[in-house]
Amino acid sequence: MSLSHQKAVLNDPVIASAVMEVFVDRLIRNFSPDDHRKYGGTIALREALEMRMISPMLCNAFEATALTFAGRCEHNRSIERAGDVKYGRTLRQLQTAVHEAGGNQSTDVLVVVLLSTITEAFKQSSKESIFNHQLGGLEILRTRTAYRHRYGIERSLFVDLRLYWVTAALVRRKPTFLASKEWLTVPWAGDAPAKDILHHLLDVAVDIPGYLFRIDEFAAMLRRETGCTYELTGMHSSLSQQATELQTRLDIWKTIYADTYPQGTAWEVPDNESTDGFPVFRCRNPSTMHLTVGKILYYPDILLATSMCFYWALSLVVSASDTGFVSVLGPHQRYTFACDICRSMKYYINSIPGYLISRIMFVLRAAFDAFAPEMVEKEYVAELFEYIGRKLEFTVFSNKCASSAVRSEVT
Repeated sequence: MSLSHQKAVLNDPVIASAVMEVFVDRLIRNFSPDDHRKYGGTIALREALEMRMISPMLCNAFEATALTFAGRCEHNRSIERAGDVKYGRTLRQLQTAVHEAGGNQSTDVLVVVLLSTITEAFKQSSKESIFNHQLGGLEILRTRTAYRHRYGIERSLFVDLRLYWVTAALVRRKPTFLASKEWLTVPWAGDAPAKDILHHLLDVAVDIPGYLFRIDEFAAMLRRETGCTYELTGMHSSLSQQATELQTRLDIWKTIYADTYPQGTAWEVPDNESTDGFPVFRCRNPSTMHLTVGKILYYPDILLATSMCFYWALSLVVSASDTGFVSVLGPHQRYTFACDICRSMKYYINSIPGYLISRIMFVLRAAFDAFAPEMVEKEYVAELFEYIGRKLEFTVFSNKCASSAVRSEVT
């Protein structure tokens, strides 16, 4: 029976319940696949499913997200509308729960925020909808403290999703509790699994939002023409030193963890320009400056691919050229790092299961912003956004992952 026909018979409560379970199971399989450790974590939905029985709000949230996902994948607007109704109810319940005494510290509230973020990745109710949910999740984490995230689903909601929490902090460009000693150690204490290569990289990434905040402060002072020359010179020197320190830590991570990765390192493969519709990446030959088809980077596993792409993206953020104040990497190195992200995408997108492709939103946006307008390399990333959005009906990619852009707040 097709999903469209199943929707038509939802007036029968027994059938409706069965069909809803089909939708929810489909959501779980796509966003929380089995054997997630080899991917560096996943979206912690499988563990949260059992909590539905004790939380009507969480039950509504699962159903809203599952209906939205199924409706979008099946191009069935009636299913999507059913999801819209449940999503509206979920948001009202969430708002009530957050304002109750201690409500914003409960685990089901955090899971509902996560599900709402997934829903918004398809709906994109507003330009800031995904980001606002992410910020809400960060605030819930902060009030819960690291000690609430040592075991079980609570640990998964932080550790397995840490990549998303850190990238949200980067987009926000403000110092965060994620850089505190407790949040760097407590969830991995005792008999908990040790940090993998990606988490060691995120240990460096958590300090970057504070640096970006100082960049914005400095830019604001210059634009307002406040502060004496001596003060501005000292602040610029301090920022340069901090940027160099951050890039050095990123490079040390690469030397210690990536270059000695037990399963091996990446290798190049010529792009056969297949007819599967996947965009072909063209870049400049550094010797001749002529356009050429870039070689694809293949990896021994998806965890190393994720980690290396984040290493390049974080380096681009630390050395962002939009401010013009601090730049550790030269233009050629920035170009190379952005190209390396692009050369990794064919392997990544064809290897990552389900909708875990959302893990590269930040990475892909960093590469997009690193290329100047009208460059063929930037056009490739734009084509890739469109390709992913069209293939998976994933609106967040069709909108060029704008919610993952790390831009200066000073205008």
